[in-house]
Amino acid sequence: MRTNFIGGIIAVIAVAALIVGYSSVFTVYQTQQALVIRLGQPVRVITEPGLNFKAPFIDSVVHIDKRILDLEAPSQEVIASDQKRLVVDAFARYRIKDPLRFYQTLGSINGANSQLSILLNSALRRVLGEVTFTHVVRDQRADLMARIRELVDHEATGLGIEVVDVRI
Repeated sequence: MRTNFIGGIIAVIAVAALIVGYSSVFTVYQTQQALVIRLGQPVRVITEPGLNFKAPFIDSVVHIDKRILDLEAPSQEVIASDQKRLVVDAFARYRIKDPLRFYQTLGSINGANSQLSILLNSALRRVLGEVTFTHVVRDQRADLMARIRELVDHEATGLGIEVVDVRI
């Protein structure tokens, strides 16, 4: 009777140890970055793939994508400097450069897409409003896309995002 009681206690301790061990280990894949958060405050950023450890039940892990992400802005009407109306479709590609700043300012990919869409629309209007219809359609299209990318990238650096490419 006594050995059954001790065996039950050992089994409970073993199960508890497995639960604590399982909750203290997490994996970061090659396509991800991880942010370890302790009681709501960021503790560390993990950018290398592999097996990592955290304090069980106290720390939580937020996985952030490391790949290049896409943003397709809806069509918008822009007036060129020669007062001609253009309907412009824009497409941007970006990646998360600083996971901590990204998490603190935007929080998620949806928040990033929303903020980048606003930045992209304002940069489109600013750059395309300064040139004529002919420059946009034929003469300086590549230069204009590079200027738009630079403007959006400059605005997005404070968000932890790097804009890789913009196409119109």
